Amino acid sequence: HINAEIASGTVKSAQDAVDYLSWTYLYRRLRQNPTYYGVEEPTEAGVNKYLSKLILDCFTELEKALCITVDHDYERGCVVVAPTPLGKIASQYYLSHKTMSTFATRLDSIDRNNLFCDLLHLLSEATEWAEIPVRHNEDILNSELRREVPFPIGRGQVDYLSPHAKTNLLLQKHLVRGELPCSDYVTDTRTVLDSSIRILQAMVDVAAYKGDVIASMAAMELMQAIKQATMPTQSPLLQLMPDMFKSQIGELLSAQRMPNLRCLGDLIILSDSQLRAAFGSLGRDSATVEKWCQAVRALPPLDMTVAPGSMFALEDAVGGSQKRNKPKKITSLHGLSPLTQYSVIVNFARTPVETSMNLPRFIQEPGQAYTPRFGKVQYEGWWAVLAQADELVAIKRVSMQGSEESAGQESALVTRSVKLMFITPEHLGPYTLKLYVVSDAYLGLDQQIDIDITVGETQMAVANDSAYISKEQMKEYQ
Repeated sequence: HINAEIASGTVKSAQDAVDYLSWTYLYRRLRQNPTYYGVEEPTEAGVNKYLSKLILDCFTELEKALCITVDHDYERGCVVVAPTPLGKIASQYYLSHKTMSTFATRLDSIDRNNLFCDLLHLLSEATEWAEIPVRHNEDILNSELRREVPFPIGRGQVDYLSPHAKTNLLLQKHLVRGELPCSDYVTDTRTVLDSSIRILQAMVDVAAYKGDVIASMAAMELMQAIKQATMPTQSPLLQLMPDMFKSQIGELLSAQRMPNLRCLGDLIILSDSQLRAAFGSLGRDSATVEKWCQAVRALPPLDMTVAPGSMFALEDAVGGSQKRNKPKKITSLHGLSPLTQYSVIVNFARTPVETSMNLPRFIQEPGQAYTPRFGKVQYEGWWAVLAQADELVAIKRVSMQGSEESAGQESALVTRSVKLMFITPEHLGPYTLKLYVVSDAYLGLDQQIDIDITVGETQMAVANDSAYISKEQMKEYQ
């Protein structure tokens, strides 16, 4: 709670924290029964002394967890504190400072050749899982489940009574859609899935703050896999058609069935007749074919463009003026000054394909993601990630929930825009920025655009962005 109050600006000093606690039930209990809490002097001064020590110990622990900075204001004669990006992330997602410390220290040492497995282990080590119950004899069940999952639980000897080991097993069983031994494990899996998304979002933010684009995108892929209960090594078709056999997937992807099918996005642009013809050729009944077609129609058809950044361009992109101007598309920026801040605007547009099919019953409202195996309603979201080489430069998240209205009628077109800031390199020459657009709900729908930039002394092609923000703030989650 203290970290959240520091992140919100309510607590800025030790005295603020003591004043904050004086309005809680803890303060009332301390005065009613001081000896229970170890207050040495059962007086008003003794209680205040106890609270001051309690606050300073709390500040020390939060500082060790890299969630706050502590300084001494000698002019005012007090201890002052300020939140760090990690502290803000913990506050935003209601996570323990210990989880932030674990993520910040462990992300640097994950195996780059085994990212998915290591991030799954890191996720299961979050402090929040300590409340997952491990009942009598469940260590035996956990030991048996260990032989049914694809990844090892950990290096060395595994404690099967640990709630973190059990969490790891439940997540892996969910990913492979395996059967659980009893109803208690089904209930525990729901609990784990409910909290896994916000913890993963925090992991993405921590990796982004550290500038690690590889770990950030691997954590995004883990979130996609958990929402779809599908391993990333499997065909993306399995997240839509779980009852399709692997042999049928191979037959569907063959050149004879769909010669132009390169990725899941190519399915979206097919007409109703083409979808029915392709799926109908696999020899399944009409009800199954129609169910598969409806699942494809639940996918979001996303169009993306990139424009030079300016406040006027952003207003036009999001409809700030009555006459909406189509943003200028770019794939390159030339004549930029070194060590200067610029920005690009990423425009998202979801334009549904013309179809006579109904959406699956699972979809109840616009922007809802097709995640029937997750157990809780999820909504479409996208990350826009700007990177240079392996360094993450900027990141923002966009929600596509809901719809737009135009001229008194609900329009099928849903648009969103985000602004990404970057600072040009010091040395002159050509560089390449990579823009990744990553879904938070679907495997196989991510997009990538390369933006060529030239840092030189020629006339600038675009104006620099006067709304300066620090390099660290560019990586903070928006």
